[in-house]
This record gives sequence, structure tokens and C-alpha cells, in this order.
Amino acid sequence: MKTQLSVVIITYNEADRLPATLAALDGLADEIIIVDSGSTDETKAIATAHPLVRWYERPFDGYGPQKNYANSLAQGEYILSLDADEVVSPELRAAILSVKGRWGAPVYAVNRLPFYAGRPVRWGGWYPDWKVRLFRRGLARWDERPLHERLSWERGLPVERLSGHLWHYTYRSVADHWARTYRYATLLSQAYAEGWQPIPSWGGVMARALSRALKSYLFKGGWRLGWRGAAIASLGAIVLPLSLILYYEHQERGRSVQKIPT
Repeated sequence: MKTQLSVVIITYNEADRLPATLAALDGLADEIIIVDSGSTDETKAIATAHPLVRWYERPFDGYGPQKNYANSLAQGEYILSLDADEVVSPELRAAILSVKGRWGAPVYAVNRLPFYAGRPVRWGGWYPDWKVRLFRRGLARWDERPLHERLSWERGLPVERLSGHLWHYTYRSVADHWARTYRYATLLSQAYAEGWQPIPSWGGVMARALSRALKSYLFKGGWRLGWRGAAIASLGAIVLPLSLILYYEHQERGRSVQKIPT
């Protein structure tokens, strides 16, 4: 029987979140491709215990290259690309099943509903969050920028939106948010060094940071979330000046920005 749907996931120390991601795929995926970049926790044991998982290991050299490699291993007619902190909701599962095997579009978009420290976030500029994640194999490719990799496909192709949510468990806690903010700032500084992003001015980056914080907290309703909204606004803004600080620190020391695993 022809493989209809491959689910592709890249992982790195996701033992606490991967079980929910995999459980939601039962009866939906025909195969699950996992490419790991050196996990030291129980990620491999959890993944390989699932009967549909095909496990691969590869040194991390960027989100885009890692995802493209994982996609190259898939055998399904269509690929559903997930992160290990994302879970297909029952409503989205039903929507995908309704088109599976009767594909009516080359590309499908899903609406991510983020969770922060265990609670859904519908304010602060994080929602709605439509992302193309389901596409015909070979049709789309991730670019290789260090941060915020983008999926590209032939211009003009129709994109169909699916009902339901892709639950996105973004940050476990404020400490997790801060650690990942530093990681993202490091990756953004790497993007400056490699020419993926223009190097902003200090005035420009400070103005953007202030604008982002005010937009998230005041104009996008982040204040409705209490301390979560304050954390989202402030840490979301600080990544910009922090990335520029890290870029110039590494330039002054005469060394490139350290590449870090996902």
C-alpha cells in the first residue's frame, strides 16, 4: 500500500515532550521520521519504542539543513513537518484525515495555538499563527538561515487552511524562556555574521525592541495574560539588542559565533 503521510520531526533532548507528540499521531501517520542531533536524555528510547518511528542521528548544522535532511528520508506522498514541542489536536487530526489520500491541495496551512507555562496564549501577538506544515513531498524546502528558517514552494500554488489547532508548547517556564531567548539571540547574531540578516543600528534595534514590547503587551492584549504577558513582551523584545551585543562581542574577539544544537 502506498505511503500517504510521513510525519517528520527533528529532536534534541525532548524526552518530556515527545510522548504527547507521538501519541497524537496514532492512526494518522503512516511513518514517522525522527532525526536527532545528539540527545543525552531518553529521547531515543521513547522514539524507538513507537512502531512507526524510523530513527536517524545527524550532527546539527542548522534547523533548515536538519529538516531538509529529514524530509529527504520520507517516503510518503505528503509530509507533515512537526517540532517536538507540537501536538496535533483532535480537531486538526480530523481535518488532516479528511484530506488524506484525497489530497485537494499541494500545500496546507495549520493554525498553531501556543502554550506558555502550561496555559494557552491567545493574546500578545502570538495568535493566530498560521504556518504551512503539510505539503506534497519534494514540493517545498526549508532555507538554511540560522534562525526562523522558512519553508518555500513554487509561487502561485494554492494554500488550503485546515481547521483545528496545532498545539505549540513553546516554553515550560520563564527560566526555559530565558534560556531559549539567549539561544535565539546567539543564532540571530550568527545570521548577522553569515549575511542572512542585515546588521541593524543600535538606535534601530532599541527602537524595534521598545516597539515590540509595547505592541505585545498593550496593543495586542498581552496585559490580559498577567505575568505571562509581561514575560512574553519583555523577553520577546530583549532578543533583538542581545543578538547585536553578542555579534559585536564575537567580532571584537575575532572569532565566529558559536553554533549550538537545536
